Amino acid sequence: MFTRSTSTSLLRLAMLGTLGAAGAPACAAITYDLHVAIDYTGATRGGVPIPNETHTFKVVQGERYLTVQDAKETTILDLVTRRRYQIDQASRSYVRYSMFDTIGYRLLAIRKKGSFTPAYGLIELENNLSLEEGARTLTESSEGGATVLAVNGIRMASLGPGGTSVSAADAAMFARVLRNFGAHPRVLTRLSAQQRLPASLVTYHKQIEGYSETRTYTVSAVKQGAPAAYSLAAYKPRAPQGDEIDKVLDAAPPTAAARQAAEREIAQAHADNRPLDAVLGLNEWIFSGGASITRTPEQRALGKANPEVIRLDAVMDDKKTTAELEAANVTLQDLRKHTTRKQHVLMLFEADNLKELGRYREAAALYAKALQANPAMASAYGGMAMALYRSEDTQRAWRSWDAGRRISGGGEFDFFGNVEQLEKSLLRDYPEFL
Repeated sequence: MFTRSTSTSLLRLAMLGTLGAAGAPACAAITYDLHVAIDYTGATRGGVPIPNETHTFKVVQGERYLTVQDAKETTILDLVTRRRYQIDQASRSYVRYSMFDTIGYRLLAIRKKGSFTPAYGLIELENNLSLEEGARTLTESSEGGATVLAVNGIRMASLGPGGTSVSAADAAMFARVLRNFGAHPRVLTRLSAQQRLPASLVTYHKQIEGYSETRTYTVSAVKQGAPAAYSLAAYKPRAPQGDEIDKVLDAAPPTAAARQAAEREIAQAHADNRPLDAVLGLNEWIFSGGASITRTPEQRALGKANPEVIRLDAVMDDKKTTAELEAANVTLQDLRKHTTRKQHVLMLFEADNLKELGRYREAAALYAKALQANPAMASAYGGMAMALYRSEDTQRAWRSWDAGRRISGGGEFDFFGNVEQLEKSLLRDYPEFL
């Protein structure tokens, strides 16, 4: 899958991108084998040269889906729902991702330009990310029977003769498959314009670490026809594994009964004269998508007179400086000792402050800890997603946003307006990825 700059992990399953909007014209169903050979020049790991690699994928271009399979993994792209299913063949399990996470990451990556070396510039970055930051010019020349494609004079690809005639939609789909491996948008446009799968294609890449790659793509065994739809019936969702964030995201969605437990606990806290637990429970209920609960005048009076509630109210005011945020978290940590079972709500507030301090990884870990205690807090998924997004972990950010939206229940508070707007802008500006 696509990572920061390495093609090794990109080619592990090569399908973090997407291939067309739900309303795009259906393509004729075809299958083919895609062989990829990577030759490294000047690449080392721990002082040892990185060996060249070869990968073979079975590709199925269905009308509304696409699959790419190797010996260990299968990726299914659902072009209607914009979801990507990553299947591990050994465990017969899968993880569901959003197709937005690829363009989300690549935009973050291309906007961090500034650490280039003389041998690595913006066009090289555009080539690796399949994004174009400025108007470029594609030129063609002939060399040994192949067509050499250059962008602003920089050699980007070599297109061999021959190939298999296909529909225009399937040719465009193939070009978008290559987008996931990384190829310059001008080269991809050129490939989309021809109604054939090339027998061979070579792309040339430089990496910011200082080494170069030559990727040779060979297409064979092209066949017409494919199943009308994909099926996940033989697989199950992945069991929780990995770090605490992954485990929270892998866990099954909470039941309605789990959400209702928070509401019952509010009433019990009031009955037991535990004002801090009651106030935290009210917040927890709202964070889980519940409607605001009106307290009686007596309950309000008890809260206003309680020293712990007074301290909580004081640190929940708008905080702007680093010192104010850090002091608030000291208070929130101390208040954990004064609540019977709502420590996780205080953790959520603390994670919010860590996020504002720019300590995104710490914030994400604390959100996950809060969600372990109550996985029904939809707003915590939103907060964790933003912390992950700001730390460039877009894959898990969208998993977290999607988890929160699945359980939010359409409450009166909107916890996901930010990602909704982000997705609308990505759909508008980068439809080739979605």
